[in-house]
Amino acid sequence: MNTAGTPGNGSARPPGYAKPKGKKKFTIITLLMWIITALIGWAIFTNIKPYEVLATRFLIGVSYQSLGNFLTSIPFLGGIFKLIWSLLGLGMGTLLWAFFQILELLPLALFGHSAFLDNSIARAGGKKYNTLENDHWEVKVAKTVGNSLSTEVLRFLILLGIAVYVVDFFLCLYIFPPVKGGTIADLFKVLYTGQFGKLDWGNIFVALITVTAVELLFKLRSILKKVADDING
Repeated sequence: MNTAGTPGNGSARPPGYAKPKGKKKFTIITLLMWIITALIGWAIFTNIKPYEVLATRFLIGVSYQSLGNFLTSIPFLGGIFKLIWSLLGLGMGTLLWAFFQILELLPLALFGHSAFLDNSIARAGGKKYNTLENDHWEVKVAKTVGNSLSTEVLRFLILLGIAVYVVDFFLCLYIFPPVKGGTIADLFKVLYTGQFGKLDWGNIFVALITVTAVELLFKLRSILKKVADDING
């Protein structure tokens, strides 16, 4: 016989009782999410290489060649120094890649966050100061700055995203020269003279993929996650 107050007999559930969540179903969306996660890992692994090259070239530029040659020429220890040097380049390249990726992913993540957008829109619709003709110039500046503070974060994120992508793209073009048999320095000359046949479209495509692959996969995964959450209820 059921006792009073227990769930399932039609009586009120005890305080604090929560309906157990159903087990999430494995769907094609879930499979796609796993595949995209693997692709993100692959993109990270492959995209670090250009930044490792940049870091290594920087290290070579500031290193003492005679000291380096001496250390690497020491029997047995020379191989260890070479390994340390290569790991140092890899570590700096990873940090450089992570720096750019975080700055590129931050606006993408925040602009996909509904609470952040709601708060930003609410602040933008708040109190505004009207500029009057008889206001002193410093008061007009103060009002203009005060009116712009509500959208300061949004404006910064947009400008940050554009600036980082542009810098990142040109850094990748430095590694993947956009001109056949030339360097990135020859790009503007080629564009100015209209010699588009000299452009290395393969390298340009690789640079674009290097810059955008992780962000596109990250955004696609976040969209599929929302779809999966809606399906699973």
